[in-house]
Amino acid sequence: MCEYIVQHAAPQKLASCFLEGKISRIEVLGVATNSSADADHRHSGRGDLIKPGMQVTGIRHRGTTLECLPVRWGWSPSWSSGTLPPLTHLPLHLVMRSKVFNRVKRDGRMLVAVEGWYEPLDTGMTVHSRNLAYTTSRQPAPMFLAALAQGGAPNGYEGLALVTHEDVEMKRQRLLAFAAQDALEWLRPDLEWEQARVLAVHCAVVEPQLEHVLTSQRTLRFK
Repeated sequence: MCEYIVQHAAPQKLASCFLEGKISRIEVLGVATNSSADADHRHSGRGDLIKPGMQVTGIRHRGTTLECLPVRWGWSPSWSSGTLPPLTHLPLHLVMRSKVFNRVKRDGRMLVAVEGWYEPLDTGMTVHSRNLAYTTSRQPAPMFLAALAQGGAPNGYEGLALVTHEDVEMKRQRLLAFAAQDALEWLRPDLEWEQARVLAVHCAVVEPQLEHVLTSQRTLRFK
């Protein structure tokens, strides 16, 4: 599962493009270089390297507008009573079908604009291996990760979890990511389980649209 994300450097500009209907401009604000060379430093100067517990900026609907909200990656829901570690990932079917998430799935769906993310290599390597794969789009444009967030909650019960979905071909859960033209569907106020399932099947970024580059955890640097 995803261990780090590279947050896009200008989420507010992306939100403005959505509001103005200028989806084509989002590519201009994307990653300037998408060569597999120098992958460990591709985000340098263009985005922020984020790990769980750090703050990310999410884009959410509020009335007729979009707003950017800083929130911690790692959600501690109130019903956990502090007995569980912060949730960094949640599967789509659980988010959209469980009554436990009824309120937060209605008010707390967000998009996180990223240039890419780091995850462990799925090659049968030992658990002690610190090799990671950097995943990014083959297109010079940001991707938008589906997320669920709760902000301003009392007693520290707040934060953000990235949403995953079942990749049938790969036979594993993977991040639910969208290109700009499909991303706003995730923020629709009336989105229900069946619509979300169809959205994931037909609109999520899929393997041929992605590039994976071998990297090493020791090269990562955080602000």
